[in-house]
Amino acid sequence: MRYMMGEQVRILLLTLAALGGVHLSISVLDKLRTFLSHDAGFFVILQYFALELPKIVSEVVPFALLIATVVGLGALSARSEITAMRAAGVGILKLVTPLVLVGLLVSLAFAWASMSFIPRANHLSGRVYQQIVAGESDAAVFSRNRIWFRADSQTLFGIRTADLQAGEMWGIRILETDGDGGIRRLTTAEQMHYLDGVWQLKNAKVMEGGRGEVRAPARHDTMSAPLMRPPEALGQVSVPHYELSYKRLSRYIQRLKADGYAASAHEVDLARRLAFPFSSLIMVLVAIPYGLTPPRSHSLARGVGIALTIALAYWLLYSLSLALGRAEMLPPLASGWLPIAVFAAYGVYRLMAVRQ
Repeated sequence: MRYMMGEQVRILLLTLAALGGVHLSISVLDKLRTFLSHDAGFFVILQYFALELPKIVSEVVPFALLIATVVGLGALSARSEITAMRAAGVGILKLVTPLVLVGLLVSLAFAWASMSFIPRANHLSGRVYQQIVAGESDAAVFSRNRIWFRADSQTLFGIRTADLQAGEMWGIRILETDGDGGIRRLTTAEQMHYLDGVWQLKNAKVMEGGRGEVRAPARHDTMSAPLMRPPEALGQVSVPHYELSYKRLSRYIQRLKADGYAASAHEVDLARRLAFPFSSLIMVLVAIPYGLTPPRSHSLARGVGIALTIALAYWLLYSLSLALGRAEMLPPLASGWLPIAVFAAYGVYRLMAVRQ
């Protein structure tokens, strides 16, 4: 067991370093020009990419395990070590148990990280990015199930959720101050929509006030909102679900549904966050039958080619499943777990065939 695990983990670390390095290089090339244009210091840039590293590792580790299992088993087969183990009475299931155990441990570790540690790292990297690009004063803040952002020096917006591509926000609360710490006007609305260069509030209620004076609220079917920025200038004003822990995102979804707002996209992300770490285990199950090949048919290029083909097929099904879930064509739970179930069934079927 130690020998099989050592062979797999050794190749896993090398593959993880290679895939993670490629992913990190792409991220560096994508962000570096922006950071340099804002005169960001070297250590600030280094801090940002160090905080991005946990997310990068979590995204590539299933495919690193896939390559490590196919190549590692293929190398053992090429050296006739699999044949020797079988001749010594070691069955297929006992032979592959250490590999499956590594996949399970990696899955459990990253499932825990995706619920708590990685969202925290994403939050810190987002703060660093906002400090570099937008400045601390323009950064949106998530607090008590609501996004708050400053439109100008005297106007503060709170929103429940938003779809900036469609130019829509829901659950609006606008605080306008008098400059001396008092609230001059409080406006609430069900929805805010961007049309013809103007943000329009729907079903709004406006309460005028001042120090020692509060007037009765006035209701408006539609009215203009005190926000001059177009949707594309509000890219940072969105619910940062990737920065929220699993429990906090669950509470946010419950609050959205209780208030009557759409939460399907967040429910899909919640299911994905729990399901995706177990891709590591599934990739090991799928890789084992391809790694147990006769010595003459194995080559490093063939093993890597098989692994990349499986990874591409999995990623296509995974992306399609999430897209169907966000479009409400699949239940959120099904969209997160469908790729796992399909490839798990395929991997177990192939493993049973190899055993026979």
